[in-house]
Amino acid sequence: MSEISVLFVKKMIDQAGPDCDPEMLYAVAGVTESAAANPAVMISADAYYTLLETIASNEEGDIRFHIGTSSSMKCEEYGAAGLAFKSAPTLRQSFSRMDRYSKLFNTASAFALADKGETVWWTHHRTEPARAGLHLSNEGALATFVTLCREATSPDFAPMSVQFRHQPLGSERALEEYLRAPVTFGADVDTIVFSASVIDKPNTIGDSSIWSFFSNFMDEKIPEAEGSDTLEREVIQEIAHRLSDGIPPLGEVASSLGMGSRTLQRRVSERGTTYQSLVDKARRDLAQELLSRPKYSLADVAFLTGFSEQSSFTRAFKRWSGQTPKTYRISAISHG
Repeated sequence: MSEISVLFVKKMIDQAGPDCDPEMLYAVAGVTESAAANPAVMISADAYYTLLETIASNEEGDIRFHIGTSSSMKCEEYGAAGLAFKSAPTLRQSFSRMDRYSKLFNTASAFALADKGETVWWTHHRTEPARAGLHLSNEGALATFVTLCREATSPDFAPMSVQFRHQPLGSERALEEYLRAPVTFGADVDTIVFSASVIDKPNTIGDSSIWSFFSNFMDEKIPEAEGSDTLEREVIQEIAHRLSDGIPPLGEVASSLGMGSRTLQRRVSERGTTYQSLVDKARRDLAQELLSRPKYSLADVAFLTGFSEQSSFTRAFKRWSGQTPKTYRISAISHG
């Protein structure tokens, strides 16, 4: 059963209008006010969505209590996970493990960081049946990440855009005013879109040693099985991000993930793979992504995937996929 931390329950009730009785709202959530003071306490996602729908029914179309909740969040309220986010050297590194850490507070959601070249998307997935409470929770979740980004970087921070799969639930003003970015409803995915150049800028108080400390603490706290393929994905993303400068050394990637070289080597080996295999996968995945975009020439793709010569890239790509880059591009574009 999907569950959500009472941290959000208390915050939402605090933002409810004067016509809402807090005692009644806690009863709707199925938790006492005293229990809601402990973020480790979880309630069912269904009860949480019912709570949001109950509060929203008092706002008559101009629904904004959940945005008030998002704007009030602080990194420290998420414990070591939030402090890891705030102390990371860049926003890309802030998000690098949040898909895993967020499970401590919300098992109903799945997050993922997707590099799209000039943009980076922080996507949000939920599988429950569509309902107003879930949609309000989606809006609040993405708005909260914008709040955390502002704490890690600057109060003036704003994403390029934000997208939601659902249709507007009422007034769109609260979201647009707070996010300071275009908001699209009826999109294919719930996501925050960042500029790649912005997400790679140094965070205000980013400190790699502090980030490593909190990241290592969280890695020990979360069972390894929960993130069995998360590490590989993180390593591949870090490699892909650096390929235009050549194949990055393992130590460089390990440092960017907040761990030592030996630790990364051991954890990769425990998964039955090698660093070189992850390099090959990063190159292949990035090449396939770039080849689907006509604006990149084959020479560009070769360079961006770490090859000094196009001929070497062509041989490697044919070995990976069984076809030449040109043939793959024609097929990818025709089916895109």
